Amino acid sequence: MELPPVPHPLVAYLCAGLLLAGLVATRLRRRPHYPPGPKGLPLIGNLFDIPTDYAWRIYRVFGDQYGSDIIHFEVFGTHLVILNSAKAARDLFEKRSSIYSDRPRSVMLHELTRWSRSFGFMQHGDEWREHRRLFNMHFRPSATTQYHAKQKSAVCTLLRSLLDAPEQFREHVHFMAGDVIMGIVYGFDVQPGDSRLQLVEKAVMTLNQIVNAGVYLVDVIPALKYIPAWFPGAGFKRHAAEWKKLVDDMFEIPYRESMKSLQEGKSESSFAASLLAQLEGQESPDNIERIAMDVLGTTYVAGSDTIITATSTFLLAMILHPEVQITVQAELDALLEGARLPNISDKAALPSVTAVLQEVLRWNPGLPLVPHRVVADDEYKGYHIPAGAAVIGNTWAMLHDETTYPDPEPFKPQRFLNKDGTLNSEVPYPTDVFGHGRRMCPGRHFAHDMLWLTIASILTVYKVERDVDEDGQEITPTASFTSRFVSVPTPFRCRFTPRSASAESLIRSSGVSTE
Repeated sequence: MELPPVPHPLVAYLCAGLLLAGLVATRLRRRPHYPPGPKGLPLIGNLFDIPTDYAWRIYRVFGDQYGSDIIHFEVFGTHLVILNSAKAARDLFEKRSSIYSDRPRSVMLHELTRWSRSFGFMQHGDEWREHRRLFNMHFRPSATTQYHAKQKSAVCTLLRSLLDAPEQFREHVHFMAGDVIMGIVYGFDVQPGDSRLQLVEKAVMTLNQIVNAGVYLVDVIPALKYIPAWFPGAGFKRHAAEWKKLVDDMFEIPYRESMKSLQEGKSESSFAASLLAQLEGQESPDNIERIAMDVLGTTYVAGSDTIITATSTFLLAMILHPEVQITVQAELDALLEGARLPNISDKAALPSVTAVLQEVLRWNPGLPLVPHRVVADDEYKGYHIPAGAAVIGNTWAMLHDETTYPDPEPFKPQRFLNKDGTLNSEVPYPTDVFGHGRRMCPGRHFAHDMLWLTIASILTVYKVERDVDEDGQEITPTASFTSRFVSVPTPFRCRFTPRSASAESLIRSSGVSTE
């Protein structure tokens, strides 16, 4: 029996085209309507579309390209949703916080190195709620006044250090952050080079290494966590073992030393002492130690990066904008008359200092991208957001939104002020820098006070100036920042010159002042 004749090629192509169109239509009907984003490749999806450098800027470009404040990527079946506007972040992270308060899970971060001990990275649940509740009780606005004396002491130490060794200003800023947090949390009186500070900074470095490395293969194929460390290609296991020890030491060694001091009656009042008294009788001894150790250890991680990044950004801004210094110093001089350093209680009388702080936080948010994880299927603006998707708030884009902050690229503290020099309530405080919803930074009030006092104190007694080269020519730094999980100014040089002989005397005699 003969086969029927082959139809005309045009008919064959038409039939094939109809079949292909039918298959595509079927696939499209099955595919949810995700937010707009670049078209991916088979299997790997948008692997080559995910930016590696200054991702926050690239995500905003994608948003502009697609005319949407919410964009979508998919890599190996994992969904990534970027929120480029404060409205989208508040709509989801705050109004729908019951399903958007989780964190993306990483085998490397959570299991192998145990950074999950920090409630900043902990999965959303009862343990996270308890840790955050305990922290909040000691760092809510009404509680932070008890820390003002220690904050003042740490700032005064910074002022003296800048006078004695101004070229080491980065080290001095790092020490100030460690000094104030170690004193408040554990009751320690630390000195530069203290082994406990070095221990904590080494542990924090492991966090930056893990996050800046991107996605580890073990996060894609979790079963790899079971291969032995000696196995070829298992270098990540060896690194994880080293880093886990540093992380455990960070949580445990300062805690045990603090407990020893408390038992010997040598320790001053501290967050540790208050927390233990609060937990006594509510938890078993083992639970008390575990909870206290992890809550206390989280405090350094949560506070140090914010203080260091914002202070460094402030110094860079002052070098680039000496006219801002002049304006703020005139306000400081009118109030203080060169007779004393500022106190946090002076805040209401110094709106220009507050404006500078707010612009520092807006201009370079230390955490430009903040990851959340949605735990249930959701729909927003007609778009499907699948359960398990990583939903990332693009803090940088929110704080560089021209509709909220016109001309957002330059450093302009005056945007927060009225013409009469008072704070402009119509320009929002850059709260996005501290996150959203249930994951908003609970130490933000403490951080605000610390940074405000640092800025006011430095400008009271110092001119922050551009350094000069060997020929006496000024070195003008660029307003550039690193492309890392925590974005800090790239290295720059500056000078700190006492504003007068009386200012230098004030620096030398500065000490703790209780308000």
